[in-house]
Amino acid sequence: MNNSVRFKVSFELDGWEVDDGVIELDQKVIDQVDDEWRSFFYPSMDTPERVAEMIAYNLVVNNTSLSGIDGFADLDDDMARMIEWPMGLDDFDVIAERI
Repeated sequence: MNNSVRFKVSFELDGWEVDDGVIELDQKVIDQVDDEWRSFFYPSMDTPERVAEMIAYNLVVNNTSLSGIDGFADLDDDMARMIEWPMGLDDFDVIAERI
């Protein structure tokens, strides 16, 4: 991805960090989340970190692709990818930090 942003994503369970990973998002994925998009799909997605959290959760925990997430169906799956995978568990809370 030429114009991408990486985030460290921490996967937590009941407030305890279990593992972390790294997700890379094409800037187009972040730019897609404008005010109109947010009001229709996910009102709380107000920062790039929140976008990364939600996408990382879906890629890892729900084992889906970018195009399988509501609001991103028109984007290519390779625009969001896990660079470093955490170990797989259910019910994670995901915290993202731009790196």
